[in-house]
Amino acid sequence: MKTATATAHSNIALVKYWGKRADVDRNLNLPAVGSLSMTLDGLRTVTTVAEASEDAFVLDGAQAGGKPEQKVFAFLDRLWASAHDTPRPRCAVTSVNHLPTAAGLASSASGFAALATAGASAFELDMSLPTLSQWARMGSGSAARSIYGGFVRLDAGTAEDGSDCVARPLPGVEDWPLRLVVVQTTRGSKPVGSTEGMQASRDTSPYYQAWVDTSIPDLDAAQAAIEARDLPRLGGIVEHSCFKMHACMMATVPPIMYWKPASLAVIQTVWAARQEGVHGYVTMDAGPHVKILCLADDAESIAARCRAVPGVEEVNLCAPGPGASVEVSA
Repeated sequence: MKTATATAHSNIALVKYWGKRADVDRNLNLPAVGSLSMTLDGLRTVTTVAEASEDAFVLDGAQAGGKPEQKVFAFLDRLWASAHDTPRPRCAVTSVNHLPTAAGLASSASGFAALATAGASAFELDMSLPTLSQWARMGSGSAARSIYGGFVRLDAGTAEDGSDCVARPLPGVEDWPLRLVVVQTTRGSKPVGSTEGMQASRDTSPYYQAWVDTSIPDLDAAQAAIEARDLPRLGGIVEHSCFKMHACMMATVPPIMYWKPASLAVIQTVWAARQEGVHGYVTMDAGPHVKILCLADDAESIAARCRAVPGVEEVNLCAPGPGASVEVSA
């Protein structure tokens, strides 16, 4: 094998993903709903996979054990076995998140997209971007989208083998000066992991099936809004998808509430700005942070308003970002 270092960027779902299919092989990690995202330039993971005398996983400069390490090497085991009958070489995996880990900023998306890209290159596998995307999805549902840059649509599909659960890039970001204002409203990891939360929502939320049933119309409407470069139309869909997802979470037993007081205050600040003609549209993933989709000309004004909200920890401006990349050495 070779040594490969991959960079993959986080993405934020504009039409949300929440829930996994229960009728298929769990290793495929198939989503119950499709999603549509924008890859970001400023938030990324850099991962190196190299041959070693024993398996070791270093995350953000510290030896990682337990479940994170198990997930990484189980993923590499499956990736190696897809093309080899021999035991997998022992690997040293080093990963650095240039964004908070496990905090609701899609570090798993960039992390598994980078791991899939670096692992496939280190193992000298011949993989197309769609195949890499499918492998990344097996590590994290949102990682399938981080293989590509710009706008990306991932359809849930219906096939048992996941062959029609395919991510594809959408045109539109190249000539549309959009920004995502990322507002961090707390520090540290979120209290309920996404996988655990999705399972609980599927099992107990009375709103879960309605959430699933309305996903495809949202995807089609959002794609049409992107094609038309219609931000108010897209923004309305983005906010509706976000609040439907969080309503499903809140109706879970016990309730899943990621919001902090600052989260709601930021949402209200953005809505107040919109009344004044500064157009931003909010979304939140499974975490307390708020992201605001807006035009580049409005980004600094929105960011300044959000920085003034009590409880806000940090505000970053992100432009649309590139797809995953890799460097390989012998």
